Amino acid sequence: MFVYFLLEDMSSGVLIDVLMKKFKARYPDAEYKSRSFKGLGGFTKKNTVKETKTGKLLNDLSTYLRAFDKTLQYQPDAAVFVVLDNDDNDATAFRARLEKVAADNNITVDHVFCIAIEEVEAWLLGDREALQKAYPTAKMQKMKDYKQDSICGTWEVLADVVYPKGIKQFKKDFPTFMEVGKKKSEWAKQIGQYMVPEHNISPSFQFFWGELTKRAVS
Repeated sequence: MFVYFLLEDMSSGVLIDVLMKKFKARYPDAEYKSRSFKGLGGFTKKNTVKETKTGKLLNDLSTYLRAFDKTLQYQPDAAVFVVLDNDDNDATAFRARLEKVAADNNITVDHVFCIAIEEVEAWLLGDREALQKAYPTAKMQKMKDYKQDSICGTWEVLADVVYPKGIKQFKKDFPTFMEVGKKKSEWAKQIGQYMVPEHNISPSFQFFWGELTKRAVS
């Protein structure tokens, strides 16, 4: 089994590395590589060089899928997993657009679009025991109104729970996109190490883990 992950950003890459370590402990023959992009980007209209040479996942998706369709076609146990946030997009419509990109490019290699709803931080919030182990002083009461995999500003919910001074102070202490990204990577590593995949209550995470497992046991 070989999986190539296309990931929206660095924090997703950190989490995938942690999760695949757990996965390989169960399925030693599983191998993987990953590429982290510089954000989600947007669907292209004409697929021009200007549109696709951005380093953003959606902009470059067609190019990468076509490349993998050629390089992985003779590797029957290979799959491409695209892991990305839907943000405020309707998940069903978003998945349909992703599948259309694959169809329009005649992609035949095994591929899966794993949409973290709303953001990959939802997967971290999906294992509350892991969260508490990683951050013993986390303010878990702040999660009482959080509905799993809802469109609600997910990373802000996580920050409010784990950052001692809450989300308002967090945004003052870490005002830039790069600083926030580093904290997201830190959360992914710290919480991810304690995650038990089967205990995660995030439906979008269970879809991801289920698709991985399905290919390992087939």
